[in-house]
Amino acid sequence: MDTKRFFVYVKAQPRAIALVPVHALSSANGTFITVQLHTTRATGGGGGSGGPSNGNVKVKLEIESVERSLRYFSPLDIEPVYGCVGILDYQADTYMFLITQCQLICDLDSLAARGGGVGSGKSIARVTQVTALSLTDSIFDSSAYRRMPGAMHDDIVQGDLDPYGMQNPCASMTQFLGNGAFYFSPTFDITRTMQSRRMRAVLADDPEIYDPDPKFQWNTTMLQVFTDYRMNLCNPVERQGFDSAGYAVSLIQGCVGAVYSGQMVDARDTDSLAIYLISRSSSMRSGMRFLTRGVDDEGGVANEVETEIVMTTRTLTFSHVQVRGSIPVFWTQDGVQIGSHRVRIRRSVKATIPATKRHFADLLNRYKRVSVVNLLKIHSSSSLNEPTGAYSGSNAAANGMGSSEADLGRFYSTMVDALDLPRSLVNYHAFDYNTEVRGGHFERVHNLISQIQPLTTSFKYYLEENETGVALSLQQGAHRTNCIDCLDRTNVVQSVISRSLVAEFLQNSRLVSGGTVPAAIDGLGRLWADNGNAISRLYTGTGALKSDVTTSGKSGWAGFFSDASKSISRLMQNNFQDKGKQSVIDLLLGSGDSGLYCRPVSLYDPYERDITKALNLELKKISRTDSIRVMLCTYNLHGSPYRGEPLGSWLSMPRDKRPDFVAIGFQEIVNLDVQSVISADTTNRRVWEQVLTAEINSKYKKAMGDRADGEYALVSSEQLVGVAVLFFAHDTIIPRIHNVQMAKCKTGFAGMAGNKGSVAMQLTLDDTSICIVAAHLAAGTSNVSERNADFHTIRTGTRFRYGRTIDDHDYVFWLGDLNYRIDLPNDQARSLVGKGQLPSLMMYDQLSTQMAAGRVFKGYTEADIDFMPTYKFDPGTSTYDTSEKMRIPSWTDRIMYRGQDVRVLAYYRDEICFSDHKPVLAVMSFDVVSIDKEQKRKIIRRLYARRHQVATQPALKEQKLIDWEDAAGDLANKASTGVAARKDEPAAPSSDSFSWWEDTQSDSNARMIEPADKTTIQSGFPGTVPINPFASSRNAVNLIRTGDTNVAGFTELQTAPKKQSEGVENDDPFADDGVEISWSPILPS
Repeated sequence: MDTKRFFVYVKAQPRAIALVPVHALSSANGTFITVQLHTTRATGGGGGSGGPSNGNVKVKLEIESVERSLRYFSPLDIEPVYGCVGILDYQADTYMFLITQCQLICDLDSLAARGGGVGSGKSIARVTQVTALSLTDSIFDSSAYRRMPGAMHDDIVQGDLDPYGMQNPCASMTQFLGNGAFYFSPTFDITRTMQSRRMRAVLADDPEIYDPDPKFQWNTTMLQVFTDYRMNLCNPVERQGFDSAGYAVSLIQGCVGAVYSGQMVDARDTDSLAIYLISRSSSMRSGMRFLTRGVDDEGGVANEVETEIVMTTRTLTFSHVQVRGSIPVFWTQDGVQIGSHRVRIRRSVKATIPATKRHFADLLNRYKRVSVVNLLKIHSSSSLNEPTGAYSGSNAAANGMGSSEADLGRFYSTMVDALDLPRSLVNYHAFDYNTEVRGGHFERVHNLISQIQPLTTSFKYYLEENETGVALSLQQGAHRTNCIDCLDRTNVVQSVISRSLVAEFLQNSRLVSGGTVPAAIDGLGRLWADNGNAISRLYTGTGALKSDVTTSGKSGWAGFFSDASKSISRLMQNNFQDKGKQSVIDLLLGSGDSGLYCRPVSLYDPYERDITKALNLELKKISRTDSIRVMLCTYNLHGSPYRGEPLGSWLSMPRDKRPDFVAIGFQEIVNLDVQSVISADTTNRRVWEQVLTAEINSKYKKAMGDRADGEYALVSSEQLVGVAVLFFAHDTIIPRIHNVQMAKCKTGFAGMAGNKGSVAMQLTLDDTSICIVAAHLAAGTSNVSERNADFHTIRTGTRFRYGRTIDDHDYVFWLGDLNYRIDLPNDQARSLVGKGQLPSLMMYDQLSTQMAAGRVFKGYTEADIDFMPTYKFDPGTSTYDTSEKMRIPSWTDRIMYRGQDVRVLAYYRDEICFSDHKPVLAVMSFDVVSIDKEQKRKIIRRLYARRHQVATQPALKEQKLIDWEDAAGDLANKASTGVAARKDEPAAPSSDSFSWWEDTQSDSNARMIEPADKTTIQSGFPGTVPINPFASSRNAVNLIRTGDTNVAGFTELQTAPKKQSEGVENDDPFADDGVEISWSPILPS
């Protein structure tokens, strides 16, 4: 069906692409959407007709009338498309990605799904072809660039060439999106499970509000422009119209399959049965096998997949969810391994807890209770004596002495215990799969099923009545299964759990005859086998091992040889092809190094400047400020490895207050010879990680004595040849740290080598962004211009996730051997040093003069220097260079900072004799801000509503956006007397005691649903859904009581009439008042 298909039109000047619904051409009131770049007079790069002035890409969306505007567009020679999967900037051009071909897989609303089409019922389609059109140039409109659909999961190759020899830069991305692993639905939210969709429909004031799950919506970043445009539509009717049009398509990555109880299902047959499998791969930490392991700081884990089994009969629909995912600790694994699973655990228990908590908080919020099924080996099979990790602890895994699969499993068990949660919420089960099934005894998997059977029974499943849509049962927990890769062993166990549960349900419910059950279970086994192959292809590039076990429960010689062939193929792909695929994934998700090639894309908003200014003023009233103290250090090690030398007073801490975090930037952590540049040896860094973890905690306890509480842990470290960053944080501050990411930038040999360059680290502390840059600039007394160029290369060339640069952070700290020298003859410089005339010497400091001229570090500050030059010494002494070169004493090692109200408490050098440099340290204090996200969202919604009032009501145009002029003084009087303004009047201005966004009399906030019996809100089970201790108590799902066979109170919620705000047809939970104001891009006056 063509109800959700679009013709593609283009306009030449200015370049614009239009999606015109097929049915809109025959409608008198038909509308379509146009997409084009918003350009300014001063363009800032980009191909074609120009780009944004500030380096970011601004895209303009407009809904236009077919009758009035389509005449200015020309149809593109392309079949009707199925919607847009997003907009992406790549290599200085901006592209719009369109689904041009798809394949219908199933329809959840029809037992006879084979007779439907895309757009009917609850249809799900597989994406088989995607086209990328440029928003700046028409050259890629040619059909020569549109690849024909090929085999699933083809290797990434370059695009087809046009007659002029040019290729589409997005060819690898369009091929990846069309590899058969992506699915969409034009009719329902495929990113959520049946239970999640039903709960949101019941609890939301408007069930038609489209709210995809960003965790499983794989193209969230690409769709950000459409999402922002939709949120700026103040009228719920307009928003619903935008959603129903289907311009933007939500994609999931994973697997979708279906089996039926007969060759041709008859809906009138009482034995009619359809089983669907939907696997959704998380987009939070997506990547290839050996390049993406473990957890990140936001709690996302590698290869996390939510698998839902949906079973439909004539009267009922059944749903059950399981989840898999990598072990939620920080660990890595080298790729070139044959027959082993040696791993490296990267963080200690205390440094890992915050990320593990965030992971389980998300699971508990989604599934209420979690059963952890760990299939790793329990006993190590080898003796591991060498230190491969970086951390101290009581067990082998924690101190890095162990690196086996069993060590990782024990560390995982330790982390689950460290969560300190009742077993009613998180229950841990260890099952040594490989040992148990050795010799082909796969039937022993049922021993595990028996162990977890009580939990499986108590978790239940989701059950819905087809005719009324009433939920008869809610699933109250989920099994989280893992092995080392979360592939082969995991898929076998999940399939056995699923088949056991479905078989029991069918036998007990008697919805179908007994003869239908075995065929249904066999079909379910085939679905799980297909699922294992699909997920394995995503993560490793090959199908799953043990597929025959998943299907039949046993294995033979054919399966053995098949697994051996796949293992060899995995080895080759993981070590030689995965980096290319990972790069494509990072580009599409806006993660990894994608910022080097992609500029951020955002919606052009004519009100943005006014809204941002007003928002910043109002956020000051609801934000919480906290003072943070930090210790920073830069040290050039001269390539000297640590050999047990005493570290003296280096890193000593003040006695009055401990630093919240310690950041150390090293230069020349290895010798900068050819071998080191090529091999990128990290041995020295690993040693320093262990040494400094112990040293910092020792200095902390010495300084604070009995007042010492907790300890410091290494949060993250990274290295570019000789430059390295080591970041330590106190365990009380670690839970407040988010979005940790490292980025490298080479400047040696014109950016070709890493002997010079930087390692930059970004993090978010509460809601304040911080960037720490460890840098090593060009050497040589006369190479000032080269050093300046290196600084600007690092400043502009360092890109983080979503294209963020160093300058985009609230606070920036440079720790570096910046190599700026003293412009004096050697004898004069040494004479001034000997006399201690530092101010006179500083007059000839190259960095100071370059900053004064505005050539480098513009906007940065350095504390006053009252210590002797830090370079160059005879190695291991405090004697300035006596070698033949007799280098001039200089302050090459510096700490620069930028940010609001940074207080420098100390700036000094330490006298440790370890290198030919002296370390430079600084202790600083600054304020970080924490903002209530919900309040911020409400303020933004109100600001847009008010701005549209100003735009549409001329009488209000002279009034300010927030602090309305008191010409109509009765508004202020109403605020002071507690009398609310009428719905059609602007709200009263904010004051120290009154905030207009908290006006409860005019605010129609989303309601919190409470159970009929509030006494049932507790942490135990059975009978209640425990409250997630990591989540807000306002989560309505946590407040619903459950029964044995149905949901007490939930049925009433489903059937109760909706309470509408007075005068509002649709009470939108995204809107905070009852004012319906149409949004259109009216230019500000």
